Amino acid sequence: MARHRVLLIRPWDAPGAGSGCCTGAADSCFEGRHEDPASARQRADQRPLGEVYRTVRAGLPAEIAVEIVDPRNTLFLLPAIVRDGRRHRRSWRALLRDLVRGTGYAAIIVDGRVVSESGLPPAEHALHLIRRALVPSATLNRRNSRPPGR
Repeated sequence: MARHRVLLIRPWDAPGAGSGCCTGAADSCFEGRHEDPASARQRADQRPLGEVYRTVRAGLPAEIAVEIVDPRNTLFLLPAIVRDGRRHRRSWRALLRDLVRGTGYAAIIVDGRVVSESGLPPAEHALHLIRRALVPSATLNRRNSRPPGR
């Protein structure tokens, strides 16, 4: 497992309900293949997340895991926040706060700590937030790895 992990939480999308024969689901469409206008908007809304992912992945060392997570996947997300946070010695109080915030709109989570929520920042700003969150962990790990007596 990677020593550090960044979770990019996808923006919440609209539910798949609508009007028409299939609401954009091509498998059950009776009118021929077409795309629901809501689905097209939703896909366009995801483009900024792709840009953030590419910038973050390119700007961080390869050993840092970067994952995109659906906010509805709480069976993965909530335990991941706890595991990552405990691995980096975060208090239970801080973890509980971040468990509540972790499924927020387009949240960014670094080692179990929410560093951004309530909207996706521009790609370069997201990278800056993530790097800043990684620095204290690296400093803490270096300090704990000093030989005794120093």
